[in-house]
Amino acid sequence: MSYEILDINTVARYAKGVKAISDVLGDGEYIAKEVGDGNLNLVFIVENPTKQTSVVIKQALPYLRCVGESFKLGEQRMLFEIRSMLFYEKAASGLVPKIYHYDEAKYTLVMQNLSKHIIMRKGILDCIEYPKFTDDITDFIAKTAFATSVYGMDSFGRSKLYSDFAQNGELRKLTEDFVFTFPYMQNETNRHNPLIDEKAESIKANGAFKEKAMELKYIFMTKAEALLHGDLHTGSVMLNQDETFVIDSEFAFMGPIGFDLGAVTANLLMASIAMRVREKPEYADKMEHAAYEVIEKFGKKFETLLVNGKGGMYVDGYWGQNDLCHKEALAKKITSEIIKESIGFAGCKMARRQLGVAHVLEIESIEDETKRAIAETKALDIAVKMVLNYENIDTAEKLKNLITEAK
Repeated sequence: MSYEILDINTVARYAKGVKAISDVLGDGEYIAKEVGDGNLNLVFIVENPTKQTSVVIKQALPYLRCVGESFKLGEQRMLFEIRSMLFYEKAASGLVPKIYHYDEAKYTLVMQNLSKHIIMRKGILDCIEYPKFTDDITDFIAKTAFATSVYGMDSFGRSKLYSDFAQNGELRKLTEDFVFTFPYMQNETNRHNPLIDEKAESIKANGAFKEKAMELKYIFMTKAEALLHGDLHTGSVMLNQDETFVIDSEFAFMGPIGFDLGAVTANLLMASIAMRVREKPEYADKMEHAAYEVIEKFGKKFETLLVNGKGGMYVDGYWGQNDLCHKEALAKKITSEIIKESIGFAGCKMARRQLGVAHVLEIESIEDETKRAIAETKALDIAVKMVLNYENIDTAEKLKNLITEAK
């Protein structure tokens, strides 16, 4: 079957004609609705009302959806999402949805419908609390990073993994451009609240900030530490009070571990800033605290994996009975460097969400432009401090001190 863009009429027929999908949905008439609100893809829910069964069908478009058909983007990116999701099922079991089917010809992915879960970004707007989130997301980041790093995987396995994801250069280039470059220069894809014109221009003229952004871009482009999700934020997490699922991993590639950690941290901090402007101070405090928890919990979990994990570069018999303190010291040093880089990446993520092509709903949906400008300015002030000082921030406490000074 050749590639054609699905719609709510054709996707139901498509589901009916694929045995792996119809086995899940059962006999009867299928109905479909389009629910995608992301930057890249079409997303449908196809259900069988008679059987009360449903699946999600995601299709890669041949362009960047948030820009339009003029910005071409290869549909082959869906291949990297399926590869990464299958790997995550093993490395972080229970933290990704079940996959039922993948169609290379139509660039579609069919998976479990998380009907009892919502996108975290939407839950944040309703001030919903998620008590398991920081534990679950740091489990996901630490386990998948360790399992695909030199600390947890042998050289042969990593060579294959690197080969499997090396061709995802098109989406990596998007990140290089839209996170580390375009927002800090004149570019046609940029957009921002006109009330922060002066702030936007000051960042574009800030040579020290741009120098650090280029340092971080270099790390992003050259440090192939582990298999990253590549676009891990509160819009790529579906959850409720009991479960957390990571979705939308089409950006997956081998890169610096701190990038995913920084992306989550940035989105929690932006949510905190937005909720403070929305006059929800208690919830804002909880979002800010969650950002610190993510850094702290990841650090503890990754250090534990480094000390206790098997395989990878540590050959059996290398460490002696009296070497534990040295193994722990090395684990702390490795983790400290990851956290430092995550702070820099988080700063770039926060800055680009105010100045670049893609913004965050928590801030952008503030209707009053003046209030929105307050949130955007605060996010940019914190972002600049994080980028300029990332090499000195390797603990949650140091991050808290930086943000407290910026308030």
